[in-house]
Amino acid sequence: MAEEKLFVRKATGLVREIGFLTAIIIVIANTVGAGWQKRVFQYTGLAPLPENQYLAGIPPMVMAFIIGGLVVLLSVLAVAVVTSAMPRSGGGYVAISRILGPFWGFIGAWLEFLSIAWSFGLIAVIVFEGIYKNIGPIAFGVNIGAGLNEWFYFGAGLLLVLIFTVVGVFGVKLTGLLLQVMFWIPAVLTFYVLGLVSQVSTSSVTAGMTNLFGAGVTPDKYVIAATDPTLGTTLQGQAAGIGGYWGAFGTALIGAYFAYIGYAASTFVAGEIKQANKNIPRSIVLATLLIIALYVGVSWASSAALSGIAVHCVNGNTVTAGACSGNGLQYSLLSAWSYLSFGGGTSLKDAGLPGVNLWTSAVSGVTASGIGLGSVNVLLVLFGVFWIANDIPPFILTASRIVFAMSFDRVLPAPFANVNDRFHSPVNAVIVTGVVAILGCISESKLFDAGGPLNGGSSLALSTVLGSGGGVATTDLMDSLFFTFFTLSLVVLPLRASKRQIFDTAPYKPGGKWGMVALGLGGFAANLFVDYEFLIAPGGDYGLGTVNWSDISAISGLIFLIGIVVLGAAIYFAHRMKRGINYATIFAQIPPE
Repeated sequence: MAEEKLFVRKATGLVREIGFLTAIIIVIANTVGAGWQKRVFQYTGLAPLPENQYLAGIPPMVMAFIIGGLVVLLSVLAVAVVTSAMPRSGGGYVAISRILGPFWGFIGAWLEFLSIAWSFGLIAVIVFEGIYKNIGPIAFGVNIGAGLNEWFYFGAGLLLVLIFTVVGVFGVKLTGLLLQVMFWIPAVLTFYVLGLVSQVSTSSVTAGMTNLFGAGVTPDKYVIAATDPTLGTTLQGQAAGIGGYWGAFGTALIGAYFAYIGYAASTFVAGEIKQANKNIPRSIVLATLLIIALYVGVSWASSAALSGIAVHCVNGNTVTAGACSGNGLQYSLLSAWSYLSFGGGTSLKDAGLPGVNLWTSAVSGVTASGIGLGSVNVLLVLFGVFWIANDIPPFILTASRIVFAMSFDRVLPAPFANVNDRFHSPVNAVIVTGVVAILGCISESKLFDAGGPLNGGSSLALSTVLGSGGGVATTDLMDSLFFTFFTLSLVVLPLRASKRQIFDTAPYKPGGKWGMVALGLGGFAANLFVDYEFLIAPGGDYGLGTVNWSDISAISGLIFLIGIVVLGAAIYFAHRMKRGINYATIFAQIPPE
């Protein structure tokens, strides 16, 4: 029997129908989701630094968005160059498998597929958490989510996964049209939100709090609660151990990178983008610059607005109104509300304050109510929820095309590469993406968290794997490892004589051979740094630098990740032996258009 040939088809069956604008939107929508709306407040609360210690008045989280954005840009440029040389569906999988080797391509893509598909389920649940816990209370009342339990959020997220999976089955054209609608609504409303932020003042916020939360709830109450030592761990106590400005910045950098995840989304659908050699590099670089500007601009404007409200100075156990004139620790509504929302000590509940965490929508909603626009706060729900939900269509496109590309190469079963002739969609790959998304629904709905209905106190600590924190940690690291391989492929491409044809036909060769190597090394180093932050750094997803290695619950997340890699390797080698395919010959080729 003759050796099985891989590309018996002259084409993949996919059609290039994604234009330049849609390619940009795919990247922005995939990246800009839930995190950025709360990130500056979340890390101001998790790593509280006295505001009179900010460098040039820049909050550590804003600095993390600036420097983290530059780090991500290095990776973006490397990814853009290598993808333009072989713009095929599957993106990084194709590049890694053809340059570093089929095994590394499979493992990297396996991790990235799970990361994206898992996030699909996470976001589906977060949409409803946004409505009932974080964004909706401002528009509909603080008790809107009362009585809703973990099973509700799981079921609601599962329903959303089902709906969007069905949409994905009908192909990129319908998915792209839906994405356009879901993108432009929050994009336009962002200008309304910025307008509200410009109206933040002591009077508008005080009036808004009274209107929404009741008489007696004022900005001063938040600052006193966060600094009063009789209420438990306080702002000044937390600030003592974070290592100053750059310590707070290092912690915030983890949050910044998570907010930037998705910056290369269009590369995964490269086989369906018109004039992909030109449009992919342009789309991801331009989209990344817009995202950096959005994150830095909104975060800085929001934090600056709140930092002028209810300013207090702390000297020991003495808290006085007004700015510090000496060596005291200065805090305002910015630090106090952030800390009570996301810090590790005194909470909003402990302080007897409304359970509305500080998001950009909360700042805008309180201000709107204070200036007479509270009746249209439903617009903020649309703003917040659509920025979360518009992650989902790109998730379906990117994750399913990874499965499609691996199946087309026969490293996964061939049926996953079947493309519907009418809708030009890899239907089976879309369906398997929806199935894996159920894991994300489980983790984000907190079924396995402490106190959750499925947490039995197991020594395997399932809550650290399938709990809400574990899900985010797992997807973070899977994504960063994939892009470590992806950027390394640009380093290797110009140096391998066997890849000379790919190098010669690449449309972009910045600086020639050694310029490409240098750019690749920059992106590779950036991703190694991110890997370190997630794995080793205190406060990272795993924090292995300070972990108790004898405590299985402390390292169960790492064990789970290793298990995922081993499972992927087993699938790869088992399928290879079963099919009897000569990968050395096959992966010398680039897939057809």
